[in-house]
Amino acid sequence: MTTDELLQRVADQRTICVERAIRIPGPTLAALIAAGKPVILADLMAHPDQHEEVRTFCYAHRLGPALPPAAIERWQAAHATHQLPFDLISFLRRANGVHLWADVERSRAYFGILPLEEWHHAEKADWAMMFDEKPLNLLVLSYHDNGDYYLVLDSSKSEYWWYDLQDFDHPKRVGTTVAELLDFWWHETAWLDPRRDGVAG
Repeated sequence: MTTDELLQRVADQRTICVERAIRIPGPTLAALIAAGKPVILADLMAHPDQHEEVRTFCYAHRLGPALPPAAIERWQAAHATHQLPFDLISFLRRANGVHLWADVERSRAYFGILPLEEWHHAEKADWAMMFDEKPLNLLVLSYHDNGDYYLVLDSSKSEYWWYDLQDFDHPKRVGTTVAELLDFWWHETAWLDPRRDGVAG
């Protein structure tokens, strides 16, 4: 998928709103959650201090604003060990951050590609200890609300990888170009489409 094709698909997608029943904790349960102590999920679900409410959630595709060349140059100067591929630089000059099926209120999705200023060395990730060797050339490009999967750029080879923290030793190779990355990302985020629930309005 080209950058132009992504931009067109984003522009063509209308906002989708769905109603969902959610659990609202009362003060006792809220204090228990805030304490940060381990609690069995079944106990949380059965706790009497909560009630259900039906709320409307709206989703749409969101792209971050294009970056000027000077901003990319500043980032590159501060991260000299990670030389960004030329087509990725070109993409950043069109969109900085990809949030497909984002919550409209937050402008973030369940998982998405971070804006450039939030990309970070894999050696600084919470899960860096899972690597057998220090990940010197790996750059983390994405976020995930549950911390399950991460998009990583091997800047020494211009290769994109999709890491599943539950199967860490077998990352999926995404490709070496932004076009391959966008194809992968569009497919991977398809299950976030709220219309899959059959309740979209």
